[in-house]
Order: sequence, then structure tokens, then C-alpha cells
Amino acid sequence: MLQNSRRIAIIATLITFIFTLSVSVQATPQSRDRGVGTSRKQTRQTPNQEQKQETADKPSSVKLVEPPRADFLSGEANVAVSGNQNPVIRLGLSPNGATIIEFPYSDRLFNIIPGNSNLVTVEESPTKATDHFIIARPGDGFASPATMANARRAPATSVIVQMQSGLVMTFLFYPVQQLSDQAHRVVITYDRNEVIAARRAAGLAVNLDSSTEGEKPRTTSMRVTSPETAPSPAAAPNVAAGDTPNNRTPAGTQSPQSSRGVADLADVDSSQPLEKQSGKGSNPARAASLALTDATKSPESFKKWSDTTHGLSLSVSPVKEVSRRSQVVVVAVRNTKNAPARIVPEQPSIYLETLDGKGRPLQIEPIRKLAMETTVTGEVIPAGSIRYYAVVYEAPIMGARQRLRVAVGQTVAADEPSTASLISR
Repeated sequence: MLQNSRRIAIIATLITFIFTLSVSVQATPQSRDRGVGTSRKQTRQTPNQEQKQETADKPSSVKLVEPPRADFLSGEANVAVSGNQNPVIRLGLSPNGATIIEFPYSDRLFNIIPGNSNLVTVEESPTKATDHFIIARPGDGFASPATMANARRAPATSVIVQMQSGLVMTFLFYPVQQLSDQAHRVVITYDRNEVIAARRAAGLAVNLDSSTEGEKPRTTSMRVTSPETAPSPAAAPNVAAGDTPNNRTPAGTQSPQSSRGVADLADVDSSQPLEKQSGKGSNPARAASLALTDATKSPESFKKWSDTTHGLSLSVSPVKEVSRRSQVVVVAVRNTKNAPARIVPEQPSIYLETLDGKGRPLQIEPIRKLAMETTVTGEVIPAGSIRYYAVVYEAPIMGARQRLRVAVGQTVAADEPSTASLISR
């Protein structure tokens, strides 16, 4: 019996062990399946993580920001300058264009300093001593790819202009591709007296035209030489009624003015035979004084008057010969307004006009004045009065389609680009 009990106990222990072992074997695949499931789950998430990682590794796109376009002048522009300014003026310039820059009639060019003539050149004028303008053109290197790469953004070069008053202006030229974007005509306006007063207050030099002749320039600038000045004559003893000797204002040498922006025009009657001045008429100043005296003695000789424009009417005397190279003409100016008329300084101006086959103007050339005498006081003609100008000028050689003209303008109408032509014949 005892042996049987032991057998039964051993068998029960074996059965328990086998059952326990089977249970543990069944639990092991589930754990493996769980491990495999976790691994698969992790495997399914790996592509998303790799995609995010690749996106993070890629460099972000860079947007190119163009530099802002510069603010420069184009078309036709007017620039007003104060007396204490030395302006920097920005102009657009096309490789196929040109720019004309005009300056006030009361001032003249003294020095032109080009920055780089290979990029922008200033046209050489045979009359630059009396000109009131410059013409800028693109140079040979202006249209180069390196220059045009900075079109509308940066200036290619500069040109510095100094006037006889002392005013300094700097012009910056910006390359542009289209002609419509460039500055074609620029008009500079300022008061010369204000400039001189401001420079004197700052201790700077003024009236720079008094430089010594023959002095060699120290830079590559284009020094502008002023024309010779004729001596001012003494007042003539005889004057017309209403014109006292105090009204006689010697004017000396005056520079010619272009006809642009003047109010009244009249032809110089050069068709009549030239009359020689009596006495020593080879002196331009004396010739002007004698011609003015004769005119004021015979005001009735001025019979043909031009139509009135801006309140002024002109009449001219026959041209008289002073010498082989000079002539004199007297211009009578009548103010038909009820208010005084202030005449533009350095007026009248005489110029040579070339016409085409249909009588249309083709070219205008200023004529150099040698001396001038006038009965105008303070550049003002009183209301309803007549004043006289005697002008001695260099006699030009004229073609068949050329004629001499004289211009007189007022300060209230000097900036008009188109004026009426007043013909005295």
C-alpha cells in the first residue's frame, strides 16, 4: 500500500510538471507575437520618420530680393536751386540718347569736370564761352554689359559743373535701357545774387571769371574762357525828350542769348545798304554810343513796329557798318502795357537763323555782341514808354536761307519755350 501511495504521488508530481511546462510553452509564442507585432508597428512608422528627416535635411528656398530702383529724373524736368545749395542731380541716360542741361541767363559756365569720359561725354561747343547749356552724351563704354547690369539702380559716372557765380552742381547719370526713361531736357533755375551772397557768407570765392589767362589747368576739367569785355563808353551828350543823361546805362559786352524763352522777336533789316559810322567808328563802344545818340535824336525814324506780344513791340533801324567784321543796329522797344516791364538781363540778343525750303527754322546760332548802349534804367521800361538799345555785334557770313534776328524778353515770359516771331519788314 505504501508503495502504491508513493507511485501515485510521483505520477501526480509528473502530471503537474508536464501541465506547468505546457502552459509555459503556450505563453512563449504569444510573447513572441507581441514582440513581432511591436517590431512590425515600428517598421511601419520608419518611412514617415525618414521622410520628415529628409525634409529637415533639405535647405530652405532663398528668394532673391532685387535692389530698389533709384529715383532719377526722366523726360523734361525743372530743378530749382536755392542760393545755399550745391545740388546733386540724378539723371537717366540711354545708350542711344542725349541730354541738354540749361542754366540761367544771368550766369555762365566756368568749369566742367567730367568723371569718366568713356562713359559720359560733354559735347565740345565752339561757343561755350557764351553758352548757357551743356549737352551730355553716352560714351563708348556706356552700353557695356557691366554698365547696363546696374541699369536704373546705380549711377555710371558723374559730371561736375561750376558756374562763374561759384555754384557747384553734380550730375549723376543712371544707365537706362529705354529712351523714354532718360532725361531729355533739364532746366536749372536759381538766383545768382542769392548764390553769391551765400558763398560770401561762407567765405568762398565768387565771380570766378576773373581768373588769369594763360594759367594751365591742374585737372582734366574743361575750363570755360569768357569773351573779351569791351570798355564802357561815356554817356552821350544828346538824348531824346524824356531820356535824361542819367537814363543812359552803359552795358559793355553782353553775351548772346538763344531765342528760346524770349517774348518778342524782330528781324534785323540787313537788306538795306550798310551805312558807315562817321568818325572813329572802329571802336565798338563808341559806335554803339553814336548810334544810340542818332536814334534818340530821330525817334520818328522808327515807323515799322511789330505786333505786340506780352506788352512789348519792337522796331529796328537799318544795319550800319562799324568795321569789316562788325555792325551796329538800334532796337526800339515799346511797352504798351499799363505797368512797367522788366527786361531780361543781357537783352537784346542777336542770332542767326537758318531756314529750310518752306521757311521753317532749322538752326539757331547766337551772334557775339561786342558792345551795347541803352536808355533803359534798371532793366525796367515804364508803362507806355519807348526805350532804345544800340548793339554792336560780329558780322556773320550769311547764306541764302539765313537771316539775322533780334530778341527781347521780359522776366515774366522768359521761360516760355515758344514765342511769336515779330517781323519789322
